[in-house]
Amino acid sequence: MVRTRPLAPTLLAGLTGLALLASCGQYGGVHAKAADPSAGQNPVALSSPNGENAPPSITIKTTVVVIRTVGRGNGPAVPPPRTRGFIPGVGPNPFLLCPVQGEGAFADDFGAPRYSGGFHFHAGNDILAAQGTPIVAPFDGVATATPNFLGGNAVTVTGSQGHIYNAHLASYGQLGSVRAGTIIGYVGNTGDAMGGPTHDHFEWHPTVIPVNLHLSPYGLRQVGTAIDPYPYLLQVCSRTL
Repeated sequence: MVRTRPLAPTLLAGLTGLALLASCGQYGGVHAKAADPSAGQNPVALSSPNGENAPPSITIKTTVVVIRTVGRGNGPAVPPPRTRGFIPGVGPNPFLLCPVQGEGAFADDFGAPRYSGGFHFHAGNDILAAQGTPIVAPFDGVATATPNFLGGNAVTVTGSQGHIYNAHLASYGQLGSVRAGTIIGYVGNTGDAMGGPTHDHFEWHPTVIPVNLHLSPYGLRQVGTAIDPYPYLLQVCSRTL
């Protein structure tokens, strides 16, 4: 079952200490506010320990994802793929299910400034989850190990509509030909995320850039060939199966 629930106090405390999910590099003191879109309450402030150099506060959307799967054999089972959805104002959803199969949290941090490895804009969304949480292919395709200095253990899945990139894995799952729901890796904090919160850095690179692109809170719709995956993740990671 997948459902959205209000942010738990313990999780809020953890997010506050992360400086707006500050992994995959440093924010350099970015301040932001996070709000649970289902709560209808005032945003919860997330502050950085390096606030003296912080730009003005902005507001971001945050959701907590809860996914329960039933164990099968020696590994966790995953829910069956659902029919591709359509997001009003955005278009068809290329993902059949949530890439992280466990309890976690993510925010629309696409386009956030990062400084690890040189200044760049964050090209994906970070999905925080416990070490070893399964990461699955959100569509059919070919999974390839693409390790690198910043991303650590990373895997790319290429499908008919484009490719996704998952970074900071603790270890790899199945590579080669995969189906939607195949475990391709496990959440970790390798690469430049070492010592920080464990998470899946998730990017979406469509073959054809959609006409209607979601605008992130940081004012960007596209970074290189990557577009903001937030509206797609929100649909598959926060609604009931």
